[in-house]
Amino acid sequence: MTSETVTPEAIVAEARTWLGTPWRHQGRSIRGLDCVGLVVVVARSLRLSDYDHTAYGRRAQGQGFVDHFRAHMDSVAITDSRHGDVLVFADQAYPCHCGFLTERLGQPHLLHAHATRRQVIEEPYAGEWPRKVKFAFRFRHPGA
Repeated sequence: MTSETVTPEAIVAEARTWLGTPWRHQGRSIRGLDCVGLVVVVARSLRLSDYDHTAYGRRAQGQGFVDHFRAHMDSVAITDSRHGDVLVFADQAYPCHCGFLTERLGQPHLLHAHATRRQVIEEPYAGEWPRKVKFAFRFRHPGA
């Protein structure tokens, strides 16, 4: 598979290989991942991007978190987001979390590195998540 033929299904399949990986702030390996790390390792594995950024704290400050997504992914309307896209969430005023939109049994799910649950999980995209989503992004093909 080349980066030009990477499908949303391939993105989700790769992200699911990381389920159960321990949560670790700024982690980028099987020993631990944070939410950004999950996006980074999936992109690297599928040769969609080798970009990484680790100069961030555990607390959101300003829009810097989103600026890196904007620079390296295509922004899509939240209502147009699909299986395999990356959603960005805000707890308070600033974006601070991200994960992959997936589908299971015909229902939307969120696959993400969850700090409180201490691992990468996939759970229904329900409850607080739809209220907290602020941005949606899609991997762009290299050279695009």
